[in-house]
Amino acid sequence: MASIVDAFNEAFNEDLSFLKIAVYSIPVYFCARWFLVGKMDLVYFWGPVVGILLFALLTQGINNVRMNKKEILTFNVLKLGNALVRACLVIIPYAIVLGYIGYMITTFVHIPIELDHVPLIFAIIVWSILGSILLTAYLSFAKYLKIWQGYNVPVIIESCVDVFISFLFFIPQLLAANVILVGPVAYIFRYFNLPFTHWGFVLYSSMIFVANISILANYFAQTAYENVKGNNEEYDDNHNKIDVINDSAERLNGK
Repeated sequence: MASIVDAFNEAFNEDLSFLKIAVYSIPVYFCARWFLVGKMDLVYFWGPVVGILLFALLTQGINNVRMNKKEILTFNVLKLGNALVRACLVIIPYAIVLGYIGYMITTFVHIPIELDHVPLIFAIIVWSILGSILLTAYLSFAKYLKIWQGYNVPVIIESCVDVFISFLFFIPQLLAANVILVGPVAYIFRYFNLPFTHWGFVLYSSMIFVANISILANYFAQTAYENVKGNNEEYDDNHNKIDVINDSAERLNGK
């Protein structure tokens, strides 16, 4: 089963992990500062750029873990650009089609139960199902950055429930991990009567935000390996089989 403990450990144990987190936290920090001081024009312009960068990092990070690379986050601009373009060719068509299906269902399908919260519950169920399909397609693609794997619809439909359940279990675990990372620092700032808008706390939070990308990439790689159906070995080098779980332990032991 995918382990957030392994993902958490690897996020801080890969080569140059703190340098990578520090560098990529800089644009996140500036966007957060601009938001706090109300410079929304800068946030609206640079926010999507930073979001795209982090999405590329996540996508390439999933592939790095899956292929047993010695890094999760990367400074390789060419790899990030390649991962981003390929991911867009998978995500954008799915988002358009599934978004349209979700809109049509939630707009024109009515549940014949006269209770206040039924439409909201129905909408949550519909968007959760469609979201799980989108996430599974993304993970199916991101394992090997093969676009056609993102369109293997039978495998995606068969796997989406398992992926969704794994993701639901991941959310509270990630929240708990962030409490461990941010809680003590937040307490120190509160103890000394420093506001959470202080540049030091914003910078630290930005670094933790980037660390979350690394944690998410590792966990998603494990989830893709375990829950996306099909023959994993079909895509592996026949002379160098890859096992995400065992390789994760090896990386943590410095092998």
